[in-house]
Amino acid sequence: MLEKFLHNITKVSADLFCKLLGQPSVSDLKAQLHDKNVQIHQLEDQERALYRVISKIRASLELETIFRTATKETCKLLRVERIAVYRFHNDWGGEFVNDFEFAEPGWDDVDTLGKNTVWNDSYLQEHQGGRYRNNETLVVSDVYSAGLSQCHLEILEQFHIRAYATAPIFVGKKLWGVLAAYQHSQPHEWKKLEIQFLSQIATQLGFAVKQAELLAHAEQKAAELHKANQQEEILFNLVAEIRESLNLGTLFKTTVREVRKALRADRVGIFRFDPESNYTYGEFVSENVLPDCDSVIGIKVKDHCFAEKYAVPYHQGRIQVLSNVYQAGIKDCHLAVLEQFQIKAQIVVPLMKGKTLWGLLCVHQCRGSRDWKTLEIKFIRQLAGQFNVALEHSGLLQQSRFQANQLIQANHALGVANSQLEKLSKLDGLTKIANRRCFDEFLEREWNRLKQTGNYLSLILLDIDYFKDYNDYYGHLAGDECLIQVARAAQTVLKRPTDLLARYGGEEFIVLLPNTNELGAIKVTKLIHHSIEKLKISHTKKNSFQDFVTVSLGVATQIPTAKSSAQELVDAADKALYKAKEQGRNRWVCAAKLKEVDC
Repeated sequence: MLEKFLHNITKVSADLFCKLLGQPSVSDLKAQLHDKNVQIHQLEDQERALYRVISKIRASLELETIFRTATKETCKLLRVERIAVYRFHNDWGGEFVNDFEFAEPGWDDVDTLGKNTVWNDSYLQEHQGGRYRNNETLVVSDVYSAGLSQCHLEILEQFHIRAYATAPIFVGKKLWGVLAAYQHSQPHEWKKLEIQFLSQIATQLGFAVKQAELLAHAEQKAAELHKANQQEEILFNLVAEIRESLNLGTLFKTTVREVRKALRADRVGIFRFDPESNYTYGEFVSENVLPDCDSVIGIKVKDHCFAEKYAVPYHQGRIQVLSNVYQAGIKDCHLAVLEQFQIKAQIVVPLMKGKTLWGLLCVHQCRGSRDWKTLEIKFIRQLAGQFNVALEHSGLLQQSRFQANQLIQANHALGVANSQLEKLSKLDGLTKIANRRCFDEFLEREWNRLKQTGNYLSLILLDIDYFKDYNDYYGHLAGDECLIQVARAAQTVLKRPTDLLARYGGEEFIVLLPNTNELGAIKVTKLIHHSIEKLKISHTKKNSFQDFVTVSLGVATQIPTAKSSAQELVDAADKALYKAKEQGRNRWVCAAKLKEVDC
């Protein structure tokens, strides 16, 4: 008791002495040290959360998964009640994206916030994104003391928002949206580290959106090439039929059927003018039409408007493309003819016999308006050109060869695009080895095959020791290069085409060895470890006894049976890897005996 009293007296005396000298007291220094430690822990938590988000972006192409991970990690780390994503529209209005937000229990049903809520901020619309265009953040600790306008405050009150911080999301140089942190229940004093972390997450989300847009663009191009290939194939077949037959009736029937099928239109017809009527009279001589739409075959059409206004432009090669006949500004007399045949949208291309306007190739949409694609218009134009050749009986051979060449090019382009997409879906973007999806498919296939033959299947799971420390110390670029080198070193060991090396996740790799027993798997394990050890990638850190990057490995072998599962083999290798880590790392452990071997 006396000792404690003397200690307190000494502490008070020391504090008074420091105060007289104008220096911080012992208590002040302890408080400052405590605050500094708290900041360091917060920074470490932020770096770990940021690493998880970046890993998710690199491992997934699903934008919703990436955003949900990011908003959840951010909400937990900042200890706020909601993280939401606001996306700008073209007019600089915007909406909250429901699929991307995360809210703590009790706040996930606040009115309509986050449920694709449209929020058009007049200031942001007038200034095209306002401060966010300059990559500035916005911080409000308490909406009632921030000097906000009454209308703005009323909107915030509607959603029970008491404090918020926002950071812009850029996709390339374009302002895409805003990442927002909200506190509903009380004011919140935002710290500098919190705002920095919010901005870092927003930056990573911008990268994710860009990555998704590039993939979507590639898929769109592949779809367009596929559609172009289909159309070119139809065109090629029609040209071949034109070469083999001079029966126009047969050609017409084949054409309208295949064109309607390719364009998924409601009706495709061939209209022929009465040559003695100066383009006033005519009729459809062939059609292919959906059962829901009226047939136009055999109906005599009288249209004075066509002769007066449209005949000359069509004779000169004009193509009429109407997405909505009621918004096209056409004459009432012509509109009446279109209504007679239920036409809501159409493409009309002239058919020429020499220098004479013989008729029209018509593609009709009867059930509603339709935005015609450039590829569709081009296809109809090309088809009409072939018909003109058939009508004139000349130049057919040259045209067919040209179309055949186009088909070959389209097939080649489609093959290249499909190959690139397949490669993208099966390879890890960083290391260029198989990804988790490819490994899972390969494991299931080999497991089922070996279950029938009764042969061994071995698996090696390896993990880079202290990789997070390496990544933090040398930076993400060096970390990526380390992963690439380790993958290459492991790949050089595998000589059989049946063996597979894949990136299993983060700094983990996995090797599948079909028809390999335990001794063979151990041999490969030693070779992989030695190959990686030879890299001598520098790794100096306080928690490591090695000067270079090392790996720990877990080995498991099993004969697949109907009563066992592939996951059991993976779990066994994982337990062996854990044992290797537990025993000091830089070693391998075989699951059969769980015996560690110091490498």
